[in-house]
Amino acid sequence: MNEEKKTDSKNPFSKTEKEQKEWPSEVMERFKMQAERTGESVEKVVAAYTKHIATTYGCDDWQKEDTDLLIDWSEMMFMEDRKSNVSGGGGETLTFVGEWLGVEDKMNDRNGWAVRNATQRWTDDANEALSSGLVGHYYVEGDVWCISTNLKQIVTEETSEEEPTMGFKVGDEWLCLLSKAGRPYPCVRMGRYYRFLGNEKGAFLNQGEIKPWRVDLTGTNAHLPIHVGVPVEIQVRLPTSKNEAFQDVLGTNFNFSETMTYTNEWCPESERSLLNPFKLWTDEELIDDLYVPLHELEEAFDSRKRHFKGRDGNDGTIGPDIIVKGRVTRMSTEGRESEWDETGRNFSLSITSRSLEDTYGTKNRGEIPCWVSGACHDLTHPFHFIDVDDELWGFAEKSTVLIHGRLKMRVQDGNRLPQITVWGVYADNRRSTRRVGGGDTDLTQFD
Repeated sequence: MNEEKKTDSKNPFSKTEKEQKEWPSEVMERFKMQAERTGESVEKVVAAYTKHIATTYGCDDWQKEDTDLLIDWSEMMFMEDRKSNVSGGGGETLTFVGEWLGVEDKMNDRNGWAVRNATQRWTDDANEALSSGLVGHYYVEGDVWCISTNLKQIVTEETSEEEPTMGFKVGDEWLCLLSKAGRPYPCVRMGRYYRFLGNEKGAFLNQGEIKPWRVDLTGTNAHLPIHVGVPVEIQVRLPTSKNEAFQDVLGTNFNFSETMTYTNEWCPESERSLLNPFKLWTDEELIDDLYVPLHELEEAFDSRKRHFKGRDGNDGTIGPDIIVKGRVTRMSTEGRESEWDETGRNFSLSITSRSLEDTYGTKNRGEIPCWVSGACHDLTHPFHFIDVDDELWGFAEKSTVLIHGRLKMRVQDGNRLPQITVWGVYADNRRSTRRVGGGDTDLTQFD
C-alpha cells in the first residue's frame, strides 16, 4: 500500500498504524465469523459493515461510537443475513457493465433441491446423512434447541417451544442443512432472476461480447426496484454450475443493492450514444438471437423453442427469450386479478408494427398481446419513461417501446397466435406520447 493511499481519509484502512484505532475485539470476532461463514475476506466484511452503518444509521466515523453500539449493529446486520441467507454464499465478485432488461415474474426457492436431497438421504440412511456433514439433527437440551453435526454439538438460543428457524421436518425429526464449514443455514432461500444485458467491462468494450444473463437476487434483494435500459455497474459472481441450463446465472452477495451504481462512465464518451437501448438491444450483429421483428415471431418460436423434461417425467416445450420493438395499440395499467401471478394481479399491453400490419392487417394477428406480471409492474415501472428532468412519466398509446420477455404461442380458431410474457419494457422520452396525468416524481423506489 503506497503512502498516498495510507493518507486517504475515506479509506478506514488508510491511517498509519499509530493513528489507526483498532476495532473492538468483540466486533472483530464477529467480522471473522461472518467472513468464515460467507467465504469473503475480513476486509470485505468490514467494508460492507462500515457502509451499512453509514447508510442505515448515518455513522460516518465508527471510532466515535461506543463499543456496545458497534457490537449491536454487527449483531443486527449479520443476524439478518443469517436469517435470509441473501448472499447465497460469499466470495470475490467481478464488475459487470451493461443494462437491466427486466425481472422474472416468479420467485423460487434456491434451497429446494438441497432439502429434497437431504430428506431422501436421511430417509435412506440417517447415520450416513449425519456423518457426511450433509445435515444437522435438532434435539432439545433444557429448554433450547441444540444441533448435532458430524463436527460438533451446537447450542442455539432458540426456545424449544417454537419450531427451529432453520429446521425442516422429516417424519418426527427436525433437520437443518449444513455448509461445508459445518454451519447451519436456512432451508428456504427465495430468489428471483433479474435479466441483464452486458458483460465484464473488457469483454463488453474491447471484444464486443454482450450477452443476456440471469442475475440471481435472493432475500430482500429479490424485491429490488431497477431502472430498465439505463447503463449500470453491478457486482456479481461468475456461474459455478456444471449444468448447461444454468451457465448464464450470475451469483450475488448480500450487499448487492449497495454496490450497484447507475453510470455510463465506464463507456468512452464518444460511444455512449450506442448504449441507447433502441440501438444496443436491436443490434443483431452484437446480440445474437435476441431481437426479433414482430412479423417473424412464429418463425422464431419454431426455430428456437426448447424442449425439456419436467420433474413429473413429462416432456415440455418453452419458447425463446426475445426482444421486440413495437408501437403500443392498447394497454391496461390497472391491475386485474390473476390466480397465476404471485402478486395476485397482472397487467397488459398490445403492440404492433408496420411490417406486422402489412402481413396480417390491423386486426386479430395484426397486434401482439403482452402480459405484464405484478413483479414487473412493481419493480421496473413498465408503463413509464424517464424524461430529461429525471421525472417518471406514463406513456400513452402510439408510443414506441422495446419489450424483453418470453415468446409463447396459443391456438385460437385453428390459428397460432404469438404472445409475450413480459420481463421488462423500455420507453424513452423521444419515442413516447405522454399519458395525461402520467407524471410521477417519486424516484425513491430506485434508491
